[in-house]
Amino acid sequence: MKKYMRVLLAALFALALGAFAQGDKVVIGYSISTLNNAFFVGMTKGVENGAKKYGVNLITVNANGDSAKQAADVEDLITKGVDAIIINPRDAEAIAPAVKKALDAGIPVFALDRGVTGVEVTSFLETDNVAMGRLAADLIAEAMKKKYGEVKGNVIELVGLVGTTAARDRGKGFHEQLEKYPGLKLVASQPADFNQEKAFTVTTNLVLAHPDVDAIYGHNDDNTVGAARALKAMGKLKKVGEPGHIYIVGIDGIKQALDLIRQGYIDCTISQEPVLMGEKAVEFAVKYLKGEEVPKHFYTPFTPVTKENVDKRKNWAEQ
Repeated sequence: MKKYMRVLLAALFALALGAFAQGDKVVIGYSISTLNNAFFVGMTKGVENGAKKYGVNLITVNANGDSAKQAADVEDLITKGVDAIIINPRDAEAIAPAVKKALDAGIPVFALDRGVTGVEVTSFLETDNVAMGRLAADLIAEAMKKKYGEVKGNVIELVGLVGTTAARDRGKGFHEQLEKYPGLKLVASQPADFNQEKAFTVTTNLVLAHPDVDAIYGHNDDNTVGAARALKAMGKLKKVGEPGHIYIVGIDGIKQALDLIRQGYIDCTISQEPVLMGEKAVEFAVKYLKGEEVPKHFYTPFTPVTKENVDKRKNWAEQ
């Protein structure tokens, strides 16, 4: 009887370990919201690096900014019988039913950069978006103190893609922190969708309506690079220290933002670590499939990058 129980327990453990126990190569499905964004290209590089490091097969599907396509992609990965899914949601709410279906099928799901509304994924890896939003407000306050001798000024906010947890939380942190600076006036807040072309148009319209703007906060660097292009077209893009300079701060650390910082036109990018984030997602998936514990919520680090330190650090976008 004891021998039978040992055999039964061994069989159950092997079943739980799935591909690892069978000696088969683990297959991970990777669903990316879009590759029309340097940050997500970096994150995808990290996932691919992790797949090579841990010897897993990777099936990559690109939603191309289409929520319906992403849901269909996830359902297809479920049908293919992948061992785990890593997903960067295009829309936190729209993807929820497909993610729940994967979890119900016994497939662990690891969310990258953006969460899933109303669904408890296996693990959620992100940067602390609320904290980055707060930091952006603090940086603007500091810059305005240097400019005017006191914390005051007019601020424009270029919001990210509505429906994403990243945009929601970066706005939340920014608005919460602004309350500590009554002299800072948020004169306009409008979605630019993490998109340079839309940011160009939105910035043009908002600056025409608010020509006395002192600072622009973009929820990502595509927003701020688009804003800088708009200011240049309007003849209002001045270097740091020049009269009429508009303080610009964004998030991500993409190459275009780094170059504009070196040139003196953008003041700061709050750099995330998307390559590390992607690698960690694969690491967590492999550990989970082996029966090891992984964090339910994991934050990767962030660093404000300015002209003072842009060439003194390893920037993920330049590796």
